[in-house]
Amino acid sequence: MDNSRPKITICIPHWQVKHYMTLCLRSIRKHSQKYDLEVIVVDNGSRDESLDYLRSLQWIHLLERPEEIHTNWPRNVFTAWDFGIQYATGDYFITMHSDVFVKADDWLDPMLREIDHGPSVAAAGAWKLHLENPIYTLQKRVIGYATKRIKKMLGLRKDVEWKIGHYPRDYCAMYRRNVILDKGLQFLPIKGKEGGYSRGGGYSIAMQLWDAGYATRMVSVHEMRSKIVHIAHGTAAVREEKPLKYMRKQKKLEIRTAKLLKEGWIKDLEADVSLDKPPAAP
Repeated sequence: MDNSRPKITICIPHWQVKHYMTLCLRSIRKHSQKYDLEVIVVDNGSRDESLDYLRSLQWIHLLERPEEIHTNWPRNVFTAWDFGIQYATGDYFITMHSDVFVKADDWLDPMLREIDHGPSVAAAGAWKLHLENPIYTLQKRVIGYATKRIKKMLGLRKDVEWKIGHYPRDYCAMYRRNVILDKGLQFLPIKGKEGGYSRGGGYSIAMQLWDAGYATRMVSVHEMRSKIVHIAHGTAAVREEKPLKYMRKQKKLEIRTAKLLKEGWIKDLEADVSLDKPPAAP
């Protein structure tokens, strides 16, 4: 093993989405040979065959929380990361969602590049990456840019608005593990503080890091999209217990997800059971 490589811990919360988790884990295994990784899966009370599948994987660390229930979502996602980081041994800690699939062998390089700008940088990641209609994406960018320009000219752009739009999203973000532990930070929302601390996950951690004097750096969406795919709200497409709020959005999500799952590289992951087996002895 190359001792010059940083050790990286990936932590993924899970609840009864065997298909997604299989694709997620196999894609990590397939495309991470150049990295020194440990993978932690925190199961939030699964009671189906997905838990048996996770227990069969000898190359991951499975942490089970049988007392959790799905109605505690998304709080149990945030607490899963807070729980997992206590067992992590990596220099860097990556939060990841089960509906993120890796497709490039250098997928961690952009985050490593940004976080390695110096010890004052404690996190790196990208903005929203999920699948959506490209025309709709362009429309949002144009409207969003115009809105920001108007607010800036009128002096209405507040610091908190900038912060809400410029933090590494926790579907796949990298953090300095020692900073989070040493400073006692948490992914669980911190209630009663100014600046939107009631938001959890990546936003909660970013706000705490900024307040502690640390910086976060962003990877371009274009670069990140060439490395991974994020369905976003993916469990809503396969678990009726977690539907989206609006039926129209739910239907669009299901259509986009079904289209993705038909792609060749996804089919290859589904078929490659060798990725579930322990690594061959050197």
